[in-house]
Amino acid sequence: MRFGQVTGILHRQEGGYRIEVILDTRTSVTTVRDEVIPNLLLRNGELDAPWTVDQLTQETIGTDLALQGWEAIARGEAGPDPNLDAPMVVYLVRG
Repeated sequence: MRFGQVTGILHRQEGGYRIEVILDTRTSVTTVRDEVIPNLLLRNGELDAPWTVDQLTQETIGTDLALQGWEAIARGEAGPDPNLDAPMVVYLVRG
């Protein structure tokens, strides 16, 4: 059984946002998703950055990482990073 941590980070950039999803297995760190999205997702009629990073990270786990045998087992706590001014989410996975 393998365990890892998936971190999703939403970066604001000119022309939209960039979602970055990273898998850390302690033996390797892999960027699983790195793409530009033009808009934030709506939640209750409002554009919502934390909701967007959470939903797109879950989507990545449920598609790309699931094909590699990974599944989410818990949502972790993403501590504030003083060097990063971007919404982020952490999930623990096993495969």
